[in-house]
Amino acid sequence: MTTTATPAPAAETTHGAVQHRLLRLAEGLTARPKTVLVIWVLVIAACFPFASQLNDVLTKQGASKVVPGTSSARADRLVEESFPARSQRESIVAIGAPDVRSSQLRAMLADLDEQIATRVRTGEVQQSTSAYTLYRDSTTEYLKRLHTQVDQQLAAAQTPATPDTRRQAVDAAVAAGQVPAALADPARQAVAVTDDAQLLPISAAFTKATDWRTFPVPVPAEAVDRLVAKDGKATLVSVSFAKRAGHDPDVDWLRSAIAGAQRAAGAGPDVEAHVTGELALIKDTYKKAEDDNALMETVAYAIIFLVLLLFFRAVVPAVLTVAAIGLAMTVSQAALFALGHGVTLTQFTITIMNFVMLGAGVDYSMLLSSRYRQERLAGRSPKDAAVHATAHAGESMLLAAVAVVLAFGATLFSPVDWIPPLGYGGLIGIPIVLLAALTLTPALLVLLGDRFFWLGRDPLADLEHGSALGRHLKRAADLARRRKVAIVLLFAAVTVPFAVITAQHRSTADPVALSPATDSRTGFELVAREWGDASVLPTLVVGRPDPGVVDGQHHLTDSGRKAVTDLTDKLAAVPGVARVSAVTRPFGTPVGAADLDALGPDVRRDYLSDDGALRIVVELADKPYTEAAVHTVDRIQDVTAAARDVGPLAVGGATQVDRQYGDALDSSFWQMIGLVSVGVFVMLVFALRSLLIPIRLILTIMMSNVWAIGITVLVFHFWLDKAIIDDLPIFLTVLMMGLGMDYEIFLVTRVRDLVRGGADQESATVGAVVDTGRVINAAGLVMAGSLGTMALSSTIMLQEYGAGLGLAVLLDATLIRMLFVPATLLLFRRYNWWLPSLRRSSAPAPAKAG
Repeated sequence: MTTTATPAPAAETTHGAVQHRLLRLAEGLTARPKTVLVIWVLVIAACFPFASQLNDVLTKQGASKVVPGTSSARADRLVEESFPARSQRESIVAIGAPDVRSSQLRAMLADLDEQIATRVRTGEVQQSTSAYTLYRDSTTEYLKRLHTQVDQQLAAAQTPATPDTRRQAVDAAVAAGQVPAALADPARQAVAVTDDAQLLPISAAFTKATDWRTFPVPVPAEAVDRLVAKDGKATLVSVSFAKRAGHDPDVDWLRSAIAGAQRAAGAGPDVEAHVTGELALIKDTYKKAEDDNALMETVAYAIIFLVLLLFFRAVVPAVLTVAAIGLAMTVSQAALFALGHGVTLTQFTITIMNFVMLGAGVDYSMLLSSRYRQERLAGRSPKDAAVHATAHAGESMLLAAVAVVLAFGATLFSPVDWIPPLGYGGLIGIPIVLLAALTLTPALLVLLGDRFFWLGRDPLADLEHGSALGRHLKRAADLARRRKVAIVLLFAAVTVPFAVITAQHRSTADPVALSPATDSRTGFELVAREWGDASVLPTLVVGRPDPGVVDGQHHLTDSGRKAVTDLTDKLAAVPGVARVSAVTRPFGTPVGAADLDALGPDVRRDYLSDDGALRIVVELADKPYTEAAVHTVDRIQDVTAAARDVGPLAVGGATQVDRQYGDALDSSFWQMIGLVSVGVFVMLVFALRSLLIPIRLILTIMMSNVWAIGITVLVFHFWLDKAIIDDLPIFLTVLMMGLGMDYEIFLVTRVRDLVRGGADQESATVGAVVDTGRVINAAGLVMAGSLGTMALSSTIMLQEYGAGLGLAVLLDATLIRMLFVPATLLLFRRYNWWLPSLRRSSAPAPAKAG
């Protein structure tokens, strides 16, 4: 059997203003390739010190889900201002043990409190509350009152108040049963001190040594129940970080302090201690994702290098491509370091930027070098081949990069905090990697010539047309030509069920359900098991009351007490509300003014701040992120809106934040689709002189997204029974509206060039599929592989992002671009290039028959 050699493609001339400008740019660059390389070396050397400091400007806490301008934002701001100890800066230490009231656990809590007290004195921690501090402070108040009573008794008896006479008075009170016998020693010490501050160590020693189950000092049982589980097997410690601790409070220090307290108390392995709360949950999730980066990047580079080796069939171009992208990343990281001093950036910003630069950079490099090989096969010299490859491939690269920049630029208009940092990474990374591809790669091609393809097996052969993949692509294009109507109908039919799944799936922003196995998640589960989810993630009603509700001493007036009592009674009666805590009912049950004063000012400040703000805590009967909880919050809003006697109130808390965050996501989703669609449509109308192609491009991107989201929901929700993150659709849309357009632009610009060269629509479409299919398939594998490695993360969020993106890119680069797009091009034929009012002489026109 004989084989026929594939004829070399004919050399093409440049068309259009963009290609002519790129041709002149390439001629200038290739005339001084060494200068180009030296400039890049200098730029990279200057950027390296700044790139290495990038982590210093990243927030470790991640982006807030509180949407500016919402009621939850107003509530969050007021809590931060007036109740900082109960804001999102509050962390919870959850401790489990066979008996948390044992001597070992009392010693552990006492030691932990001493360590926290050092941070209180430095201003990093605002306050801390635990069962230990509750018993200790109650003892201090008791001893303080006793000291006052003894002095009053001695004064009434006209007896000098000396240490001896005070001790004698205590002994008499103990003998008369007026003071519990267990308190005799601390009482004798207390009446001898001259400063109230000296009472604290006496109370601390007594609290540490005394069994809390038989504690002689009266302590409100409701307060104890908030901190110690009914079965005595769990207890909580609240630690509120001050503003001085910065945006990222040192939760890890708290964990170290707990471990030290455990060792000091000799607590055994049956004692577990975890730091939880919203702050710790988000921080641990981001830390876990950051730790996974090394594995993800290693696998991504391995996939990229393997695909490049298969694509180039040579070692040197694969190494040079990866090296050039890596150096471009250094410049991008330095630029982000400068930007990070003015905007919020997260580790997620860097992760996405790196993966996007890897995928896009490889796309551009493969397209350019593939075109270079085609120009060499057409007979051009290495320098001319580099120049013309840059002019032809550069236009596709430039259009693709502009589409990506438009997609990432649209994110800056979103009110959702995490979306703009995603945009910053793309806006900086894509132009830099494009610049590297348009300057570094041509310079290397000129300097190395065909040696660019060293250490390979026949790399300058016509791989697009003569390889097995080329023949497969030819068959796929022929199938699209012969069965174009059937293919279009089949793709539309398959899209329908995926669209239904995408529209109806239940997503969530629940930080617990979406967090990996971390210390904070284990702690949250311990708290939820003993006290319920709502104790950690309650609903809040916050506001500054009208004049007359609070007096000048930060107490409720008589009319204010009645108004607040009426409001809290109504809230407690709302279906779905389990408990309401406020200044009139600090432990969920109503108390009088005198009883509240007896509990001390700290209890009052939890619900009525020193600046006169009110805080009402509503614990829901249902889990905070369920539909039932949302309906309950709706009813709570109705009640608070009608409470005109109290003043304007804002409803916040976990359920409200999640609901308003979801609304903002939906709004951002459609806003970004609109902005990007309009921007890309306008750009491609002028670039391609077509109305239909930009519209179809946008619709096919959405088709890829719908398929990918549908499959991701099927796998994670229906098969693995995992929660689906509500960010997934918008995340896929942002990236695919940019990156997914690369393949369409590569294909369609090739069709246009072939039509300009005289080919008819049918042969141009089939030829373009073969010419670009190898690049598109390889680029899709690279992009899907690099972005898909996020599925290796231990966090569900990144797993779903990786699976969704990998599927979307793979489907887009194979089935959709190799079958659906050619089928639609062939179906519409000359209407692909229809643009009545803007037709130009440079627009492609069908070749004459024959």
